[in-house]
Formats: sequence, C-alpha cells, structure tokens
Amino acid sequence: MKHRILVVDDSSSLVSILSELLKVNGFEVETALSGTEALHKIESEDYDLVICDIEMPGMSGLEFLSRVRRDYEKDIAFILMTGYADNEYFLEAIRLGASDFIHKPIDSKQMMRSIQTILKRKKKRSDFSEFYNNLEKAEFHFELDPRNFSKFAVSEVFHNFLRQNFDLTPNVLNEILICIDEMVYNAYIHGTLGLNVQERVMEHNALQKIINERLQQPEIASKRMRLYFSLCYKTQTIKITVEDDGPGFDYETWIKRVANEPKLNLEENGRGIAMLYHLSDKLEFDREGRTVTISKKLPVNNKK
Repeated sequence: MKHRILVVDDSSSLVSILSELLKVNGFEVETALSGTEALHKIESEDYDLVICDIEMPGMSGLEFLSRVRRDYEKDIAFILMTGYADNEYFLEAIRLGASDFIHKPIDSKQMMRSIQTILKRKKKRSDFSEFYNNLEKAEFHFELDPRNFSKFAVSEVFHNFLRQNFDLTPNVLNEILICIDEMVYNAYIHGTLGLNVQERVMEHNALQKIINERLQQPEIASKRMRLYFSLCYKTQTIKITVEDDGPGFDYETWIKRVANEPKLNLEENGRGIAMLYHLSDKLEFDREGRTVTISKKLPVNNKK
C-alpha cells in the first residue's frame, strides 16, 4: 500500500512541483491551498504525512499543526517548510509535534531523505505496538517525592499508555484514572502530610500554606510514595498498588462502612475509599493501611 501524503501551501506552483516529485517517488498525494482546506481533508481522510508551509495567509502552518494535534487523534507526521531561518519558528514547530523543518527553496533530495526517515520512524513505532501485543505481562514502578508532587501527573502517564494500547471505552478508562488519582492523592494527603479533616477542607491558599510548611520538615520531606502497576495481557487484568510511609489507619472500619452504605459516599472524609471500593473489582489493604491495592479486569482486548 502506498503512503499517503498531503501537501499544503498557498503557492499552487510549489504544490504542483512537490506533488509531481512525490508521485514519481511512489507516493499517493493530495493537495490543499490553505490550512482550512487541509483541515477538512484531515477530518475525512487518513494521511501518513503532511508537508505544509508555515507562512500562509489566514491560518498559518503552525496554527494548522496545532489544530490537528488538538482536535484529531491521528498519527500524522508533519514536515514544515519556511523561507525564514528563525529559531523561534523551529522551536515552536518542534513543540507542536513537527517531525522535521525544511527551508525554502526546497532541496528535493533533502526532502526525500526527510520523508524516508520519518516513515521509517513511524514503522518502528508501529512495530513497538506489536511488541506490546506479544507481551504476557507489563510492570511499572514509580517512586514519588512529595516535594515535587502533582496530583494528576501519574494518571496522565497511564492515560497515554492505556489509550494507545487498549481499545477501552471512555468510561472504563476514566474509572482507572480516577482510582489512580485517588490512591496517590490519599497517600500524599494522609500518609505523607498527615493532614486532619479540618485541614483538608480549608480554602486552597490556606491549605497550600500548611502543605508547604509540612514539606519543610525533614521527616516529612524524606517520605516517599510508591506506585506499582502491573498488567496481565492474558487475563486482561490491571493491578495497582500504592504505598506510603505514614502511620496507617483503621481501614477495616472504613471498608465495613462503605460496604453497608446504599449510596456512594462523596464527603471529603472517606470519599477516596468509597470510590475505590465501587470502581474496582477488588480492594485490599496491607501494612496497617499504608498499602492499598485494587484489581480491575478490562472488558476488551488490547489493540492489534
């Protein structure tokens, strides 16, 4: 199957020249004379690569690239063209996800070398996805420093991993991410910082002040949170464990309370345990409450 390339430039003559060059080299080519026209084509068609000018009237190439990355979950590589050797353009293009950056006038040999390199890189990524499919088990271990804690950073890592490798429904993916957020945040607030009920419900700035003061204390700053994530491909089961260095808590009383409540407890105190109990298939505690583990079976097969 031929690779499909979309050429975007407001110069019809350059579009024609590039189109012929690419066709001669065995590519299937479509063209657009503006970013707006190109977006319409991206919406309805699949392309392996887009070659786009940066300086176009109306929607610039950078804006076009930004819109594609923001609005479409498509694995499309980008080569951006410009007549200006500006570092800011280059850096912005790379930040937005451009694969390469070529100066005008276009060197056809350089263009073809760039295209071949990018397509080989894409194939390797595809091969790596096949590698995932042949795994029996995957395990990850994170050790978190409370001084650099970010509530949603860990779940975002798993969001990308799970979305790329499993055809999960949005609901199931969201449940897993909520569990990760709650487990890590509970380890941070309770096990590491030791905040009481009154402190946890304080106004944001006041709470942040207390947190900063606690983190200045060596005995708190030296604590660590550990997250273990394992995925069994054969049974399609995820297991997540979070440990902290805190004093623990009376988890048995809380589990009994949650199990006997007819409705989900959304109060600040106990909300995390209630959500873990209802969103996971199995909830376990160990080390006097300093270790919590959930298991959840995925309802679908991993992507092929």
